[in-house]
Amino acid sequence: MKKFWRGFRKENYRDENKMRVRAAQLEKLKRIIHEGRHEAEPEYVAAIKEWKPDISKEELQERIRQFHDAVSELQARDRDAR
Repeated sequence: MKKFWRGFRKENYRDENKMRVRAAQLEKLKRIIHEGRHEAEPEYVAAIKEWKPDISKEELQERIRQFHDAVSELQARDRDAR
């Protein structure tokens, strides 16, 4: 009986390095949102473009809006906690 190499199944194959890089990028975005506040928008945009280089202008604008919403919500929580 011949043996055939079937390769990896796509759903079972995980690129550990890619997952590690993605986790680091997401952690960087979280840090920017929680520590940077609204002044960190340029740093956030750079991180988004690094994370997704082919991002469309419309999607980038939506991400920036979401960034400001998240920062505003965090600031409101901080004010309420005092």
